[in-house]
Amino acid sequence: MAVLRIAFLKPDHGVAGGLEAVVSELEAIARADGHEVARLGVDMRPARAEVAGLGIPRDVWDRAPEYFPYLAGWDAFERLDVRRFDVVVSTQPPSFAVRHPRHLSVFYHHHRLCYDLEETYLAAGFVDEPAIHREAARLVRELDQPALEQVGWFLAGSETVARRLEAFNGRTNASVLHAGLIVGDRAAPADDGGRRDGAVLTVGRNEFPKRTELVVAAAHLLPARRVALVGTGGRDGWLRTLDHRFATGAIDPASVDPASLWCTTGRDVDEVTDELRTNVEHAGRVSDDELARRLAAAPCLVAPALDEDYGLTAIEAMAAGCPVIVCTDGGGLAELVADGETGLVVDPTPTAIAAAIERICRDGELAARLRAGGRARAAELTWDRAADEWRDALDRVAS
Repeated sequence: MAVLRIAFLKPDHGVAGGLEAVVSELEAIARADGHEVARLGVDMRPARAEVAGLGIPRDVWDRAPEYFPYLAGWDAFERLDVRRFDVVVSTQPPSFAVRHPRHLSVFYHHHRLCYDLEETYLAAGFVDEPAIHREAARLVRELDQPALEQVGWFLAGSETVARRLEAFNGRTNASVLHAGLIVGDRAAPADDGGRRDGAVLTVGRNEFPKRTELVVAAAHLLPARRVALVGTGGRDGWLRTLDHRFATGAIDPASVDPASLWCTTGRDVDEVTDELRTNVEHAGRVSDDELARRLAAAPCLVAPALDEDYGLTAIEAMAAGCPVIVCTDGGGLAELVADGETGLVVDPTPTAIAAAIERICRDGELAARLRAGGRARAAELTWDRAADEWRDALDRVAS
């Protein structure tokens, strides 16, 4: 393939997660292949309440906080001058609003609160006026559709994502990118058979609907087990509140309705003033080296997110020989795990998660089988393979 000038389009939400790491990897692959690569960003946190130069009254803006910032970002991407580039690569929404005849979309999700998570978001109570949100969501979908129809090829983050594209937009011009490890040893060292006496882990951003709350509840069903929550987010206070309420007996983890834990705004936060300690460690953000150390020592990792786009954390755990527990409605996470072979797939309840943790911790034969199966699965998901998937998709739009 000839040398291409490629623009990667990336919305800036002020956070760095798995998708940001994947985009950086693809940029590095493109540069290694000799292409000229640039990144064009748009700040999705507008300083002023306006869209396309039109001021929006603040009270109107605040009544649809998921709508107007999206419109502002959409307008900014649509106005980008990308004529000097041979190919544009959109990433998160609304970067696919860009206008270019050779457009590849590395697509991991829609503006999900206006698509597959719309009703769940409303049920959680985030919106005071549901009718306004539903209308805004309808308008977002109406706005997105023609832009998505102009995309030459989609490189979907998982089969789950590809199915969403077909269901919501009728788009079938898609292949799947199987991203590899971001954190951990890409050489996938052999299992040393050593004892894993570290804490049970869950790793990720503490946001809706990652459902870290289910792991906190499961931990209180297993008081003899140490459980560490690695990551930060807007629901940190809510997780600490739940931890305290379980410890004091205010909530019974065995009988609580699971949805009442995670399908909420997470704003009902207590001011905890006592020194009560529990078996839950709120570890916060850790370095890559520290995460790798914890994965190597953990008996298992729980990834409880709802309908996840992919599941880099699960792959990293598998590569480290750490058995993975995911939920039946985990989307891309559930795609990665063959129940009983490369991990365990369970119902999204504290009791089911706690039972799965105990199975792995108590059944050495099962744990060994899951470690071996997980390592083999992770070994299939290499960046060499992902690079070939990327090149194939790039060739589809560039040729």
